[in-house]
Amino acid sequence: MFLAAITLLLLRISAVHGQAYEDTTLQKVDELLAQGKNLQAWDNLRSLPTKDTNYGDVLWRMARTQYELGRLAELDKKALKFFQETEKYARAAIEAAPTRSDGYKWLAIGLGAQSKYVETETQVKHSREIKKNIEKAISLAPDDDISYLVLSRWHYKMSGLGFFARIYADMIYGGIPKASLKEAEELLLQAIGLRDRIAHRYNLYKVYDRMDRATDARTQLGKVLLLPVTFPEEAEEKAKAMKKLGKL
Repeated sequence: MFLAAITLLLLRISAVHGQAYEDTTLQKVDELLAQGKNLQAWDNLRSLPTKDTNYGDVLWRMARTQYELGRLAELDKKALKFFQETEKYARAAIEAAPTRSDGYKWLAIGLGAQSKYVETETQVKHSREIKKNIEKAISLAPDDDISYLVLSRWHYKMSGLGFFARIYADMIYGGIPKASLKEAEELLLQAIGLRDRIAHRYNLYKVYDRMDRATDARTQLGKVLLLPVTFPEEAEEKAKAMKKLGKL
């Protein structure tokens, strides 16, 4: 009886330590991504066992890492390949953890990132899926400010869709979901309410700039400079804001 109790205790301790190790590993990956050390993050993720019950948390981070690699790729062909890998790993994350928001969010991000490199037909097809998945992400994690940013970006891009792309969408798909700059603005204000970030302020500047609200646009650029960088892309947005303010 005593031996059985000791064995059970050791198993429990082992389980706790295993979970702690996994949490520490994923935290290390997040830190590497925040520092822009994407290849190191990728190596760490690939070394993790695929049989773990929390492998969905690994898969969406794989999607994120592929996105970061694509964002920095010098050749369009390579960038598109990375963004397609983002899509692949995000879909796998959804399959592994369908009640978690991250897979849906990174699927929307991955599809959106491809739009620069694909033909109009694919852009229109993706537009519906992007909206569907990011809205699903928000429904599962309404406190994730980045998801509101992604949906805002969808409204910003779709509201500026060209004439021929709209005609094509009307002919083939019966149109695209309604999008507006006003909705893009409101979503960014929601994101800021959850967490004020450079990304939210810089994208709000872009919305106001397209709305011809010059004073509001300049105000947002100024606020960008006061905020800390929370992920690598924001460092680039901060530099752009500084450059734009110098020209105004």
